[in-house]
Amino acid sequence: RDVVLEFMVRRSLQWVLSLLIAAAVLWPPAEAMACIPGLKWGMDSSTVEQRLEVSLETARSLEADSSAIYRVSDQHIGEIPVEQLDLRFGNQGLEQLVYSLPSESMTEVLAGLRTRYGSPVSTTIKHSDQAPQQVWIWNTEDDCITAVRAEDQKFLLSYRPSRLRPSLL
Repeated sequence: RDVVLEFMVRRSLQWVLSLLIAAAVLWPPAEAMACIPGLKWGMDSSTVEQRLEVSLETARSLEADSSAIYRVSDQHIGEIPVEQLDLRFGNQGLEQLVYSLPSESMTEVLAGLRTRYGSPVSTTIKHSDQAPQQVWIWNTEDDCITAVRAEDQKFLLSYRPSRLRPSLL
């Protein structure tokens, strides 16, 4: 009797494990998420307006080449206030987010990114007579994240969809 019960339990566990493996293989990958929860690359501007609870009609629009860039304020990353957030839309929808953050938040933001994604590629860029710019870059498979401390001590954080999957290298 114990042998039959043990056989049934083992058979059931094998069936559950097989089902989980099949689901993992067949489950379609989720769309890439932009930095802000609820946003996805390629979203149209009206969906982004709803998710951010802002009106891009009243946001300052900056036209650049074939893209539309909207600048909004009164946003936060966690509890860190965002000085301004630029959203770039192209023919395929949302294609870039650029945050301008208070310079005193730089260390905390960089530490958070390093904790989540590991060590970045970093460099310092020196232009002729200007103060150097520090640049940190992460490729997360879905996003390319670039943090910049500019010569005017502004701290910028840019998110855009990754064009290169590191697994292809």
